[in-house]
Amino acid sequence: MDSAKFERMENYSAVARLQIELNPTDCERLGLQNFLFVTAEGESGRKARCMIFANPDIESGKAKASKRLLERIGFDSPTVIIRKEPYQFVRRGIPKIEHINENAVFATKDLIEKYGDQVELINISNGYRMKLGLKEHENKQLKNKVFINRYQMLLLGLDGGQADRLAIMKSGGDADPSFLPRLFAEIRGGYHALLRSVGQIFVGYRQLDLRVGYIYPFDENHRLCRIHPNIAKFLGLEENDRVIVSYNQKEVELPVLYLDTGNAGEVIKIENEFIDSHLYIGIPATVRFDLGIPNIGTVVRVRRSTKFLLKKHINKLSLPMIALYFTIFSLVENNVQRLLLVLVISPLIIFASLSEERAKVK
Repeated sequence: MDSAKFERMENYSAVARLQIELNPTDCERLGLQNFLFVTAEGESGRKARCMIFANPDIESGKAKASKRLLERIGFDSPTVIIRKEPYQFVRRGIPKIEHINENAVFATKDLIEKYGDQVELINISNGYRMKLGLKEHENKQLKNKVFINRYQMLLLGLDGGQADRLAIMKSGGDADPSFLPRLFAEIRGGYHALLRSVGQIFVGYRQLDLRVGYIYPFDENHRLCRIHPNIAKFLGLEENDRVIVSYNQKEVELPVLYLDTGNAGEVIKIENEFIDSHLYIGIPATVRFDLGIPNIGTVVRVRRSTKFLLKKHINKLSLPMIALYFTIFSLVENNVQRLLLVLVISPLIIFASLSEERAKVK
């Protein structure tokens, strides 16, 4: 059975995500697992993609929606239709050494044919999830395998035991926009790609996948993030530098503060303190909402903001540059020569001044 209609409970949950809860028996009947996505549809026909959870306190045949979900499908809908989205449990393969640094993960042909090359892996035992781009594995005889490396296993909370249950689903996102919004999105994407290329030449950056966690209560009202000091050093960051956090084709720029390693347990569910604290990035609820992050434990991509560092160093050079321009205009009379000298010398001075920043990540 791929869908069923349920009576909606009048009271709703206040969790800050799109979520619906069913009795465990109903979940089992539909073949649903905690932390997976389903499509919920109200009587008006309005639909939303939401996360499913089993709750033994809910009567069979009834469903309890979150307030955020009801805002999408309608508060006045007495019933809700739950539609199962395709998923399956996959086996893990060990990638070849030469494939570890690839931007995509290798998977068997049958998985790519069924789910496409943009997928999401979910550990249903803890809700840790990450989006991946897939490439077809060279061995055509293998079936139902995804070749993830050790770091990706740590991000998903996998220990290599037989009890691990790793599900694969097609990567979901916002509905396809109309022509104009899509065109503007493509132009904006091209502009950001150009800026990243320039930033990579002048400043350079590393990027890293980190697992989203809660942030300290006194940080919640501020747009910032916290990471481990060692991770900040790896990314070439100092406190109050900016990072770009991206998820599902959305990104935000946030200032960085260090995690208080002596009190990491306040914001992280710790099993291995060293590993869990290094995988962590704390993000406020408002930013998680802006990025469309479905739950704590979602993996996001993080890199330092080259635009911020470029502006930071240009500001430091403002007085020396003004003095240089004054010298050029004093010594050179030809306006064309003046312009050429300014256009040639300025980038060279900026490039040289950023050598220390480039050295942090290269």
